[in-house]
Amino acid sequence: MQLKNYQENAIDELLEKAKRLLGYSGIKKLVFKSPTGSGKTIMMAEFLKQLVEDREIRQSFSFIWTAPRPVLTNQSKVKLENYFEASRVLKCSLFEDLEDRKINENEILFINWESINKSDNIYIRDNEQDFNLSKVIERTKEEGREIILIIDEIHHHAESDISQGLREMMGSKLTIGVSATPKMTDPDDMFSVALEDVKKEGMIKKAVILNERFTNLLKEGKISSELSSGSEELVIDAALKKRKELSGAFQKYGANINPLMLIQLPDRIGQLEDTMKDGVIKILENKHKISTENNKLAIWLSGEHINKENVEKNDSEVEVLIFK
Repeated sequence: MQLKNYQENAIDELLEKAKRLLGYSGIKKLVFKSPTGSGKTIMMAEFLKQLVEDREIRQSFSFIWTAPRPVLTNQSKVKLENYFEASRVLKCSLFEDLEDRKINENEILFINWESINKSDNIYIRDNEQDFNLSKVIERTKEEGREIILIIDEIHHHAESDISQGLREMMGSKLTIGVSATPKMTDPDDMFSVALEDVKKEGMIKKAVILNERFTNLLKEGKISSELSSGSEELVIDAALKKRKELSGAFQKYGANINPLMLIQLPDRIGQLEDTMKDGVIKILENKHKISTENNKLAIWLSGEHINKENVEKNDSEVEVLIFK
């Protein structure tokens, strides 16, 4: 992957600060602040890769990566696994994947922070197998490895009393808090990626065209679109027209990319979700010939997964995804 200039600079700064803090005694805390959309996970992946490959560092490390929800934890794990696929420099594991009930050298244990932040959680409480987080950490340290803790989206609960106790129990040599809006008490050092640097390299747009050819009004900080008052059929028609334009633009430049249109259903309120889903499916099939049968429609809802296996591929034949 070709990193952006600001990403390379951030990785260099993080590496320098981390090495300096690791050279001190005691537990140290480092905050990494970077705007949403700037590629925080990729920057952290490259930083960890360079850290374990740095010949100036004689210490061996094991890592714990936490995120506030299971979905974010799994997403981070998948991203890092893909990033390390060629080099194999770091191994990504879940709790049940650990060998010999410990975190091996250059292995990252991914744990959902909200789950372990409960005193009665299976990963925390004692058990007959002696397989809980405190024992895993104890066995890891007995082999002479230091633990580095990464708290992704640290603005979620990481400073609560239980969280403080967990961090102390982990006894990580270095804790790195990552967020666009970090909250950490008394960090030993901090590095921030400037929003303008991210915009300069096109990772975040300075402006977008919203609902082109429809009237959009800004009032009291909120955007009201003429399209929002239209029928579901009108909204779907406009969105599919834009999807078709984007598809044509990719073909013009020889890019094998089939744009994916997302339809997000509202939270379940009575039968509203089912009624809306059925109506959307009917419009797509009857008017636009898009259905699950011809593989142009994918559905990703609780208990209903259809045609989602290859939906992330650029050339997937799926054109529309219904999700919540």
